Amino acid sequence: MKRLLILGTGGTLSCMNSEFGLTPSLGIRELLDMTELDGIAEVTGEQLFNLDSTNMLPMHWEMLARRIRECYDDFDGFVVIHGTDTMAYAAASLSCLIQNSRKPIVFTGSMKPMADEDSDAPINLRDAVRFASDERAFGVRVVFDGAIINGKCAHKYETEDIDSFDSVNRDDFGFFNGNYIYFDEEYSGETRFYEKLSEDVFHVKLIPGQKLYVPESARALIIEGYGTGGIPDYLLGEVTKLADSGVYVVVATQCAYGGTHLNEYEVGQYAAKVCPLLETGKMTVEYALAKARWALAYSDNYEEFKRLFNAE
Repeated sequence: MKRLLILGTGGTLSCMNSEFGLTPSLGIRELLDMTELDGIAEVTGEQLFNLDSTNMLPMHWEMLARRIRECYDDFDGFVVIHGTDTMAYAAASLSCLIQNSRKPIVFTGSMKPMADEDSDAPINLRDAVRFASDERAFGVRVVFDGAIINGKCAHKYETEDIDSFDSVNRDDFGFFNGNYIYFDEEYSGETRFYEKLSEDVFHVKLIPGQKLYVPESARALIIEGYGTGGIPDYLLGEVTKLADSGVYVVVATQCAYGGTHLNEYEVGQYAAKVCPLLETGKMTVEYALAKARWALAYSDNYEEFKRLFNAE
C-alpha cells in the first residue's frame, strides 16, 4: 500500500461558519477522520497552515515545496488540501519549484465545506488520494470533480458550481470513471527541485484608455493584452521605456484559450519590432506568472531569463 503525506493549508474544504462567514477551522486530523480512506493508502496528515486561499502568497508555496522536498524520499506521493481561489496559482508555482516530479503532488479542495451535508469535499479528497496512490501517477496535478488536470494548465472559471476548474489549451491529464482512473501519459526525465520565486514580477491587465502603472521594484512584467496579445500604440512608448530600463516584458492574452500570436496582426508585429517582448503562447496567466517568478529568481540577465521562461 502506498504511503502518502496529506498536507493541510486551509481553504473552503476546511471551513466552518463563523460570525463573519466561512473561515478555515478544521485541522488535517479532523478532515481525515471525516473522509473514508480505508484501504486506499497509508496516509499521514500534517497541517502547514490554515488559511483562506485569498491570503496565500508565493512564500507559502515556497514553504510547501520545501516541506515536500524534505519528505520526498519518505513517501510515495503527496496530496495538498488548498483553497480553490488561488489553487491554480499554487499548482503552477509547484510545477516550477518541483519540476518533472516522479511522484504525484496532487492539489485538491472543494466548493463546499467538508462539514456540509452535500459537500463535494469527501469525494474530491478521496479521488486525490486514489490518484496519488496509482502506480502510474506522477507530476503536479489538480484533482477536482472527477477531472485530473496538469498543474500548469489549471484555471478556476466558476465561483459557484462544483465543476469549477478547467484544463486550458490542453486535454485533462486524466479522469475518474467509477473505480478506474484513465490517463495515457508516462513518466520520463528527472525530478528537479528549486527553492525560490522572485517577488519582483508584476501583472497588469490592459483596459482601453488606461495607462500603465508599474512599481519601481518591477524586474519583470506580465502584460495581459487583448486577443492575440496586442498592445495599443499609445502604450508602446512606455513599454519600450520599461524594457530599456531593464524590465523583462512578457505579453499574455486576456483570453483563456488560444494563446498569444503577436505576428498575426500588424499591431502585434509592430509592438514586437519596437520592443523586446516574450510571449506566453498557450500558457495560462497563472502559469506564466509562476514561470516568470521562477525564471527571474534563477537568472542574471535577459537571455538567461528568456531561456528559462521558454523552457518546457
